[in-house]
Amino acid sequence: MLSGQNRRFLHSLALRLSLNYAACCCLSMVAVLAVCYLFLEGSLRKRMDSDLAEEVVEYAALLQSQNLQVLEDVLEREAFSEGTDQVFFRILDRAGNILITTDTSSWHDLMNGGTHLQAALTGKPVFVDYYDRERDFHARLLYGVIADNMILEQGESQEGNRALLSQFRRVFMIATLAFVCCSLLAGAYMARSSLAGVQRLTQAAVKITEGRWDHRVPVSRNHDEIDELANAFNTMVDRIQVLFRELREVTDDIAHDLRTPLMRIRGEAEMALAESEADAMGHERCGSVLEECDRMLSLINTMLEISQTEAGAKSMERTEVDLAAAVEDVCELFRPAAEDKGLNLQFTASPAPSVLGDSQRLKRAMAHLIDNAIKYTDSGGQVRVQCESQQGEVVVMVSDTGIGIPGDAATEVFGRFYRVDTSRSEPGNGLGLSLAQAIVRAHGGQIGLESEVGRGSVFTVRIPAVRSHR
Repeated sequence: MLSGQNRRFLHSLALRLSLNYAACCCLSMVAVLAVCYLFLEGSLRKRMDSDLAEEVVEYAALLQSQNLQVLEDVLEREAFSEGTDQVFFRILDRAGNILITTDTSSWHDLMNGGTHLQAALTGKPVFVDYYDRERDFHARLLYGVIADNMILEQGESQEGNRALLSQFRRVFMIATLAFVCCSLLAGAYMARSSLAGVQRLTQAAVKITEGRWDHRVPVSRNHDEIDELANAFNTMVDRIQVLFRELREVTDDIAHDLRTPLMRIRGEAEMALAESEADAMGHERCGSVLEECDRMLSLINTMLEISQTEAGAKSMERTEVDLAAAVEDVCELFRPAAEDKGLNLQFTASPAPSVLGDSQRLKRAMAHLIDNAIKYTDSGGQVRVQCESQQGEVVVMVSDTGIGIPGDAATEVFGRFYRVDTSRSEPGNGLGLSLAQAIVRAHGGQIGLESEVGRGSVFTVRIPAVRSHR
């Protein structure tokens, strides 16, 4: 099983760039060496053919100036000095009959001319490759006319050229392996250097996502594309920070402008309610005014908190939070309410790492989910809360056996003020799930819903766990 770090390395851009660079370099080198090999092989063959052709001309001149016996002596000495297993000579007539020959006992399967002899009679030297299976021996044969009715057949070993090419191939393989290693190292260094700027950008984006809006991407003085990207990113963050500050100011102003008159109305209602002269009807109306004021204040405060949390405008005190313990505290808080309604509230947790976040806000998000489950589950039902660790995340699942949510409303329930038709009989303002989603997202997590009408719902919260530094 691969760890998360190993999986990230295997899927990293740096590894792909390194391998691609090494592959391109190696393919280029193989292509160059292959061209050199073919050029060397062709040059050796061409030089050998040229030498053989020159010798035919010399033997023809010797035959013309001397006689056949002198030429035979010369060929015998030449074959003896080079080795009869490396060189042989034969002089054939037009019919392929052998007129003169050196020792050919080491040369097997020699033919007496045939089509090559007829081709040589046209005047052009004919070159043929020869292979002796018994000796695993390669040679080059030449047929050339040296006089009327006389064709010289000369065979010469190619083993020297083949040994040189074999040595070239060994050097080729060693050089390729060495070049692969060097290319991988060079590719890794270049990828690491090239992506250092992207890594700085990623680290800055992560810190800003965590709410550290004062952080910026360090800009080098290379004046390259990475620096341009870093400057553009920093400028974008500056603009967003300004927008958030203006949003905070606007929301603060709205909150102040709405809260202040509401608090005054609430105060006036409390004073009227305290007056002994007021009749029963007056007390009832003042009580109604107080309830409406409290509801409006709660609504405004929740709306402001959702907006500020989604915008990241509200600072959070991030510490390592034992989410399982926090969820258990919330369950204990809601246990009396569940028992009063006749519900079985269960909490189970397996060992899980901590998460980085605001404990109180996380508790508030969980409270909305559990309260929602209790509120829409009939007496005798069950609400189950589970907390566990899954692939670097802490997962909290809140499931119930309640009325369920229709499929077309599953994505709408997290919208502000949205309420399913079957839930409108229960008290609420339709902001609880919106706030829970905003808090979870502010912690870099996700919240999902699976539900079936009449069988219940399952809300799943996933928040990244704190990485272990051991």
